[in-house]
Amino acid sequence: MRFEKPPLTIKQQADLLCQRGLVGDPDRMQQCLKVVSYYRLSGYWYPFRRSDDTFKSDTSFAEVWTRYAFDRQLRLLVMDAIERIEVAVRSKLAHYHAIAHGAFAYATEPSSLPKLTSGDRTSFLERAEDETRRSKESFVKYFKAEYGDCHKHLLLFLAPVSTLSGTTRSQWETTACSACSPSASTACGNWIQTAIGHGSCTLS
Repeated sequence: MRFEKPPLTIKQQADLLCQRGLVGDPDRMQQCLKVVSYYRLSGYWYPFRRSDDTFKSDTSFAEVWTRYAFDRQLRLLVMDAIERIEVAVRSKLAHYHAIAHGAFAYATEPSSLPKLTSGDRTSFLERAEDETRRSKESFVKYFKAEYGDCHKHLLLFLAPVSTLSGTTRSQWETTACSACSPSASTACGNWIQTAIGHGSCTLS
């Protein structure tokens, strides 16, 4: 079946919703539709629709918008919590790895990342060096300026952890976890609880 519906202006979209029985101020609808698309909002009014595309009695745009706003706030809260967990895990893993194996062990001591095969380790280091080299982070620039003469292609372990992309970081996290002692894993868990519980926290 071909899609042949013509595009509608914001006013036409609001008028269509009113024609289908959605209760509300058309001007308010237009204001909201200018910043959140018709089809994005449609998922929130879907439970109130009948099979003929009209709305159930007394369905209000305010209720639809309230549901959208709640979902948006919930997603922001979840993403905030996930970001805190991610940062806490990476920081703690990097700390324990550096203490246990040395600041540059990830690049110089294969045993410090035991789950990486020789080929995987070579690939990991190549990607890590490339991503660090392309990084615009100020701490990377500082380290290169201060210590680049002796450590041209290396960074302290805490630094590359912050510059790695998704795939490379995931590979590091998996193998770094295997090198942590049980006590380190427990401490990491405590840090995560602290990170989730406080928007701004001093982790000890």
